[in-house]
Amino acid sequence: MASSYQIIVRNLSQNTQYFFVFQKQARFQPAAAASQILASSLGCQSLGNYGMSGAQISFSFDTQVYAGAVSTMAPLPPPQFNALIQPAATQYLVTSTAAAQPIALSTGVQGASPANCTMLALSPLGLSAPAYQAGLAAGSFGIAVPPFTPAPMPELFCGVAALTGGQNIVLSSFVAPTPNMTTACAPQPVYFVKIGFEPTGNVIAYDESLSARCDFTTGFASITATYNANGTFSTKGGP
Repeated sequence: MASSYQIIVRNLSQNTQYFFVFQKQARFQPAAAASQILASSLGCQSLGNYGMSGAQISFSFDTQVYAGAVSTMAPLPPPQFNALIQPAATQYLVTSTAAAQPIALSTGVQGASPANCTMLALSPLGLSAPAYQAGLAAGSFGIAVPPFTPAPMPELFCGVAALTGGQNIVLSSFVAPTPNMTTACAPQPVYFVKIGFEPTGNVIAYDESLSARCDFTTGFASITATYNANGTFSTKGGP
């Protein structure tokens, strides 16, 4: 079995184009409306005409599924420093902390016990080594979210993670989770390539239209996405 999925992008148009790639929206339980499921760019590069330059882009993704979490919550100071902090000093720059753990998906097979659920810790942010939890639907994993008080704007997100260049953690399909509940996530190894400048990690408007669908559930480990001279995409599986 291949350890990575590879997407090769070729540009047959006469103009240099930016291409970005993102993953198909995962299914979540508790159920979330499509508009509440966020997506990130997993890679972006510019590319000239293939016939003139011979250049192509290669996007690679680990076949291993990762559970991920990102927090922008302000850090809690140690108790011994609480009295020393002045109100003006409690303003923090917006930063984020990310965590990811390789995880197995539920199989739906009686007697199977995959390591399909991880526990989320908030201070500091972290995900435990996964362990088996019964009751998760086949094809999904769980993130057990502890109690917390949500802010007016979401500061905590959970879902499918991808390790991009340099092993940076990017959430590819994610939601703001419900406190004190297990969030179940069912990812799919399906990716889309589109025209546009969306740097890695940018939260994007999820839209599958006018894109190349790269579906690795078909058994291919490599798919070539070609941007044609007429502005359409075509895909071909295999080497």
